Amino acid sequence: MPIYHYSALTERGVLAAGEGVATSSEALRQELVAKGLLVQDIRQKNSGLGLRLKRIKAEEFLLFNQEFVALIRAGLTIPDALKIAADRPDSPMLASLLRHVNEEVHGGALLSEACSRHPEVFDGLYVSAIKTGEKTGVLATVLEKYQAYLKRRVGLQKTISHALTYPVFLLLVLGTVLGVLFLFVMPRFVAMYTDFGAELPLPTQILVTLVNNLPFYLPVVLLLGTLGWFAIQAWVKTDAGRLRADHLKGRLPILGKVYQDIAIVQLVRTLATLLSGGTPLVEAMRITQDSLTNRAKARALAQAENLVMGGQSLASAMRNTQLMPGTAIKMIEVGEASGGLDAMLEEIAQFYEEVLTNKLARMTALIEPLLMLIMGVMIGGTIIVMYLPIFQIADIVK
Repeated sequence: MPIYHYSALTERGVLAAGEGVATSSEALRQELVAKGLLVQDIRQKNSGLGLRLKRIKAEEFLLFNQEFVALIRAGLTIPDALKIAADRPDSPMLASLLRHVNEEVHGGALLSEACSRHPEVFDGLYVSAIKTGEKTGVLATVLEKYQAYLKRRVGLQKTISHALTYPVFLLLVLGTVLGVLFLFVMPRFVAMYTDFGAELPLPTQILVTLVNNLPFYLPVVLLLGTLGWFAIQAWVKTDAGRLRADHLKGRLPILGKVYQDIAIVQLVRTLATLLSGGTPLVEAMRITQDSLTNRAKARALAQAENLVMGGQSLASAMRNTQLMPGTAIKMIEVGEASGGLDAMLEEIAQFYEEVLTNKLARMTALIEPLLMLIMGVMIGGTIIVMYLPIFQIADIVK
């Protein structure tokens, strides 16, 4: 559903502004009026320049689901549990959406049906978990399995973010220091060297030319870089572009292996969660395709699904589509033979999560000193080139 920004007056005349999710601006207006607000303005929040709308954070959804499961386990009905869980002052967009879901449930819709109408928040895996819970009557148990899956996914995302934080910080420091040198320090040296009237060393001449022309080519470089970025983003949003980009990411040196491991963990963890919740294998494979961020893996999984529907085992289908490494496929064969496929997929996910964590730790340990070396060479080299003519001042004065 669209997101709206509104401004309204309270009964005391205090201006209140915020964001809400609604099927239309009129529906949001009625909701605000019911709260005793005098609506002044409602505008749909658009993305502008192709940027994505602000999404609900996984941590916010994690807290909601934890509270919702606890309320269901305590014996509350789904509408009552939704009404209490929708009281989320720290997450107004999620709160607004939950109220709409509750209205739809009150109107006679199943919870899974109401959630499926809001795919921007409730993904296919969550909707499938709710459907399974509605059929079996153990909604809380099924949602607890989803909760465990979501916790692991959030934990994996944090691990990746932490591994990238320090290298990105070092690159920002490098850019800032070089920017200060080129924009503020170098022009003073250029003016000083011009007064000398002597021929400068070649490295210094190159640097001086670079600084003198900076006002001309810097805007061009920034403009071309910005246009290039938006062009790449537009290309990646197409099915063909995203598929090609995922193929290229998987072939990158060092990082490609990490990207492949992330996709494997996401694939097997999602499959394990669906199968343990009672979802049939073919349906679980179909739902997993939609949840995968790696579209190359999603296409391979679709091919494997067709092979499974044709009578092949999951392990055989994955081997024929080269979807998983050989070790993982052997483990899947054991899981299928023993009747514990979901448990074996959990083992595979845990194994590759540990492998991924170790790879990220090794990469961070290697990247940090490498970036420090690059920073030292670039900053130190720039300063040396700046001071080269000063070493020759004695000759210039003579």
